[in-house]
Amino acid sequence: MENSNYLLNILSLINSLQKNVTCNDSNNCTKPILGTSNDLIYNTRPVSLYLCNCTPLSISYTNGESNIFRVENINGACVTVRLLAQGEDGSLTSTGEFATININCIAAIKCLYDVSISL
Repeated sequence: MENSNYLLNILSLINSLQKNVTCNDSNNCTKPILGTSNDLIYNTRPVSLYLCNCTPLSISYTNGESNIFRVENINGACVTVRLLAQGEDGSLTSTGEFATININCIAAIKCLYDVSISL
């Protein structure tokens, strides 16, 4: 499927960027490096994933539900993501929980602003 190849390429780029963290100030899905804020180097480009019926993908875990993810690995047509929890102040933290998703089930990706999280 052509759309899934495009989305897989974006997720692969994000995965590569996160593994090779460098500094820059612009923020968008296709920029070649992750951003920085003052002396903080970002290590994550969080994403929201949308199903083919245009609803956000949400995954339940031990302490709640998450619809914000960090790409951790790409294996064929599957992406492994780390579930991120969003605090009341909008900050993101790692849940330490993971899910593997078939990219053919995803219709769209929304990239959020780069952040630094403890992994």
